[in-house]
Amino acid sequence: MCFARLMDDKLFNYNLLNRGLWARVMRVIEMKAKLEEKIKALEKEKNMLLEEISQLREVAELSEKAKNLEDEVDKLRKEFRNLKGKIPQELLQEFDETVSSSVDEEKCSSCEEEEFM
Repeated sequence: MCFARLMDDKLFNYNLLNRGLWARVMRVIEMKAKLEEKIKALEKEKNMLLEEISQLREVAELSEKAKNLEDEVDKLRKEFRNLKGKIPQELLQEFDETVSSSVDEEKCSSCEEEEFM
């Protein structure tokens, strides 16, 4: 075999090897870029989920607080009705009249105070 031919074959093989190596390097670079893109997207989604979870926790806490207050107010209303039911009707009417007249007097005195200003 001629030396020139042997060198051509070796260069040809070397070039093939370099092209194959280069192709693998390019695939690795592409894989790296895709993974970095995926990581950024996952980090963004994670941050959004953490924020949404925080907001939902607050809503759940407020909802529970509202429910507890509703229950407490319902108990107080029942107790009020029960106690009011134990008081004779004529006493309740007198009480209501007394409360109404004192409220009216307070309104009138506050109206007079406003007139002087």
